[in-house]
Amino acid sequence: MNVTEQDYRIWKNENFVIEATIAFSLWDEMLINDFYKKLNKVLYEIYEQIDLISNNTKNLISISFSCEKKVMELNNCFRKKNSATNVLSFPSNYKFNNTLFLGDIIFSIETIIKEAKRDNKSIENHLIHLFIHGVLHLLGYDHETEEQAEKMENLEIQILSNLQIDNPYK
Repeated sequence: MNVTEQDYRIWKNENFVIEATIAFSLWDEMLINDFYKKLNKVLYEIYEQIDLISNNTKNLISISFSCEKKVMELNNCFRKKNSATNVLSFPSNYKFNNTLFLGDIIFSIETIIKEAKRDNKSIENHLIHLFIHGVLHLLGYDHETEEQAEKMENLEIQILSNLQIDNPYK
């Protein structure tokens, strides 16, 4: 994919800066715009559930709306898994000035669409769920053990419920 096929956007609120790279040859602009319209509410719900205090610090997240091939390459390189996945998160927690760079989240549109169709979910709601999942990973949550998975999933379910999105684990 060459750079001319990508778009760059910056979305801000009082606590977050989201830098997004979007492969519009693959991603529907309406889906991205609808995601953006709900982004502040989603971030607010994450903040509320985790009880994050801003301390005059902005949190920066880099998002890449990418493709299955790129996600598979990253999954193989960094996780030694030669398969596609819906979302990857790379925590950073690097602080500069009044900004804390939480890390990167990369989405695979093909995998997200396949899963949404398979599970009879809207693509937008599935994307929002995966964004929440990715942000929780950036904040240190994981699902390597049953206890960690239950804690993370319950948090996701609560945030999604507050957004009027059904439990994705049913």
